[in-house]
Amino acid sequence: MTIPLSANARLNHKIAIWLGAVFAFGLPFGWGVMAGFLLPPVPPFASADEVVAFFAAGGVLQKVGLMVGLVSVGGLLPMSAVLADQMQRMEGVRPVWAQTQLTCATLTVWLLSAALVFFAVAAFRADRNPELVQLLHDLGWLTFITPVAMIVVWMSAVGAAILADQNSPRVIPRWVGFLSIWAALLSAPGFAAVLFHRGPFAWHGLLALWIPLIIFLIWWITLMVYLLRAVEQDGASDAA
Repeated sequence: MTIPLSANARLNHKIAIWLGAVFAFGLPFGWGVMAGFLLPPVPPFASADEVVAFFAAGGVLQKVGLMVGLVSVGGLLPMSAVLADQMQRMEGVRPVWAQTQLTCATLTVWLLSAALVFFAVAAFRADRNPELVQLLHDLGWLTFITPVAMIVVWMSAVGAAILADQNSPRVIPRWVGFLSIWAALLSAPGFAAVLFHRGPFAWHGLLALWIPLIIFLIWWITLMVYLLRAVEQDGASDAA
């Protein structure tokens, strides 16, 4: 049995959830738009000179965009802590899925930060040997796209906890559990990006980048909405 949230704890949980919004909007905007990595992505088959030209053209805005992305990644952890707390309500004592998702969230922050740092190092000295810039660019993209094991396990753990929830009313609706499982399956093609320079499985492709990125944002924002509702339910229990 979990202890209902007090008013102060409820406020803290809501702040943590809204920090998740900083992640959801800050990373795509900072890294993807300001830094230009999604407008469109430089493909794996680009030459070293083309990669250097991309970074050389980025200028200060690109560096600031990478900074925004690095800062926003931190917003993933507070919301994941709230998610772990609500998953414990679903699971009860010894919440293995709650612990699994928090571990996966922590590893995801580390990997996203590493990918952005690789891009930032390339942008920091875009005038270095073109092959070194290309190497850093490759490291950034492959670190961003291919280690999707954490994402797949993370989403699956959340889905498993939601579908097994015996509370009445449910902490999070059952359909969000199915969304989590589908999101995990749709994220899996990122594994194949290391094999392809062209096509949907390459790091700029539909199956490796765009579908996983879009489904992750849909999943994350959906969780935000229902976590806010779950926190309110916790507060209602306390008031009762």
